[in-house]
Amino acid sequence: MTEGPALYLRNGRVWTGEGDGLFAESIIIKDGIIEAVGTTADLDVHKLAKNAVVNELNGVTVIPGMSDCHIHVLTSAKWMQSVDLSNTKNCADMQALLREKSAEISPDTWIYATSLNEMNWDVKVMPEASDIDNIGIPNPVLIHRICTHATVANTKAMEEAGIYSMDLPGIRRDKSGKPTGVLVEGAQLPVHDAMKKALYTRERLLAYLHTYLKHAASLGLTTLHSCSAKSLGMEEELGLYQRLYDSESLSCRVYNVHDELSVPSMGGVMGNDFVRFEGFKLFLDGSIGARTAAMSFPYADDPTTKGMYIHETEELLEKLTESTRRRDHILSHAIGDGAIDQLLNVVASVCKDGASPDYPYLLNHIEICRPDQIEKMSKLPVACVIQPTYVYSDMDMIPERLGENEKYACVWKSLTDAGIILCGSSDNPIEDLNPLMGIWSLVTRKSLDGKRVWKEEEKLSLEQALHVYTTNPAKAYSTWQWNGSISEGKAADIIVLDRNIFEIPADELRDVKVSNTLLAGKLSFGNISGWESYK
Repeated sequence: MTEGPALYLRNGRVWTGEGDGLFAESIIIKDGIIEAVGTTADLDVHKLAKNAVVNELNGVTVIPGMSDCHIHVLTSAKWMQSVDLSNTKNCADMQALLREKSAEISPDTWIYATSLNEMNWDVKVMPEASDIDNIGIPNPVLIHRICTHATVANTKAMEEAGIYSMDLPGIRRDKSGKPTGVLVEGAQLPVHDAMKKALYTRERLLAYLHTYLKHAASLGLTTLHSCSAKSLGMEEELGLYQRLYDSESLSCRVYNVHDELSVPSMGGVMGNDFVRFEGFKLFLDGSIGARTAAMSFPYADDPTTKGMYIHETEELLEKLTESTRRRDHILSHAIGDGAIDQLLNVVASVCKDGASPDYPYLLNHIEICRPDQIEKMSKLPVACVIQPTYVYSDMDMIPERLGENEKYACVWKSLTDAGIILCGSSDNPIEDLNPLMGIWSLVTRKSLDGKRVWKEEEKLSLEQALHVYTTNPAKAYSTWQWNGSISEGKAADIIVLDRNIFEIPADELRDVKVSNTLLAGKLSFGNISGWESYK
């Protein structure tokens, strides 16, 4: 913690997030704790003000530190260093980038490419191994689709991973039975394991994480709830974060859930306020982009499928019961309304059998949600983790995939009006990490070009949107007693923005920048003369 004088943030528009008196003007911080919040007149005569380091805010907005409640931190750090395919428009663009990367590295080095979204291509068809093989590069290549539920591997990568000798349901095959290179869900894991062993040293991962966490802090994020999804090639390593913490260079709090029940049982939350194991992550279905999200109705653009369920209900009940017994935080991936039906029925069964969760069951994504399901949620101990940027990223795909059933998509206000806690997240690397883009999406419901509004009736107010990223996560994850608002005695996780967001048009919210991020009172982003920063 910072020793010596206090820090005095003076003359701002402080949105505290707490109680009826939501706004204040100034804050005094000492030893990582918020010592005083109130009017400038009152704090000017506070005992700590005289010798404090003073930062004049000049009327800009200050808010509590923001949380990302579902993110894949280590994977995102790797994606920052990968070949970015997000701007490709066709297979030729992809091939050019892979050829360029191959020319920079040795022939036996793996190429990791990410953010493939064939729905943005001129011809909306997933590439296959032959499309990579045909460019004649010697490297094993792994391409992660934007949803992370599908991977494309070239022949060299499949050979090194042993795919040709495997019989996994997610290996897509041609008419002769030969793997095409498209691997979905659990069938991705062998190629990801092979790449990990060849490419990622411990020191390389630490460097990747340090860069990524600094980036997250620059966007106003102070807490990242990261998911280890080994089954999709997106595992976490808690020890890496602990090492950064020990060296005083961890610039965000990082809390992990894992997609396997721990052996031995961790017994719920373990760790400290900066690095901790939180609990269990369940995958119930896939993604809408890959048509593997489980629906109660056929996909409009492929009536032969309703998606896929990852667990039989009996198995799901067994896992949820055990993780509840262990007092875990439980995060459940359910995108389609069919998966939500399965999850809500299992939660109701667990509660009916007398289990009492320490924390609300966290329903993640909840992208396609019917009114009857919202009513059922309101009667169960649940909270929802949502990705608000789905509004602009999925608003064109969902009508194509779901037809008339798009009416059930991204119904954030309906959930809020039902009294269900919503927690914001990016699911980065899948969506934009910037929480201010999420706030803009919740408030405007606009396409990325700003020209179209999707479901205007589902807009949230600015303050409702701020709660989604600040106070609600603290309440859902049971840290409210010590953070989540700008209140005396709480940890000084605080964001200083570059303007007063309560006096600008809603369309400008996505242009707002972070000037300073304070994590436990120390600067994780920005500069204040005379004040301490993380390394």
